[in-house]
Amino acid sequence: MSAIRLEVRPGRRWGSRNPFRVLVGALVSSRTRDRVTGEATARLLAIAPVPSVLARLPTGRIARAVYPAGFYRTKARHLKELAIILGEVHGGSVPRDGKSLRALPGVGPKVAALTMAEGHGIPAVCADIHVHRISNRLGLVRTRDPGQTQVALEKILPRKPWSGWNRLLVPFGQARCGSRPRCAGCPARRSCATGIKWGRMARRGAAGRKEGKT
Repeated sequence: MSAIRLEVRPGRRWGSRNPFRVLVGALVSSRTRDRVTGEATARLLAIAPVPSVLARLPTGRIARAVYPAGFYRTKARHLKELAIILGEVHGGSVPRDGKSLRALPGVGPKVAALTMAEGHGIPAVCADIHVHRISNRLGLVRTRDPGQTQVALEKILPRKPWSGWNRLLVPFGQARCGSRPRCAGCPARRSCATGIKWGRMARRGAAGRKEGKT
């Protein structure tokens, strides 16, 4: 992964290690662009900085705060419900384990892992679309969806760098290896299954053009 670090500098997306802020931001982020996520999360947390306040807000006001995040009405309902559960079941605190987090409304494996890693500092593999794509392109896993990728990576990666995997691959996916990978000039192409395949095709194409000129 040292080659990928030549392209991007890993970073924490959520600003501060506050489990509630991370949980809210991670839930809002689903199917939503990063800029919209940041703005919507900031608006909501400005009026509801703790679970007890969020639990008392009308669902409509929550929806207006997180708009135009994708599925904002559904997210507003989930946010209110999970805030109530945090108060009634968890004493106003955000759980530290994946099972309890996934039991909250609207919280799946990705949101749970992000909350553990960025909110609590507990090693966790968060497999979003970037992590899923790039891990498959590198040849580390052969999976069909991010959920499968998370399970597969947890089996092959040492536990210590679990959280850093997302911090590294998300900016790399945004800058270089998105829906259409830009293998030309990629620092990781010689150790990447997709990059190696691209290199072979590029060499064959160059050889064919050379023969055509002779």
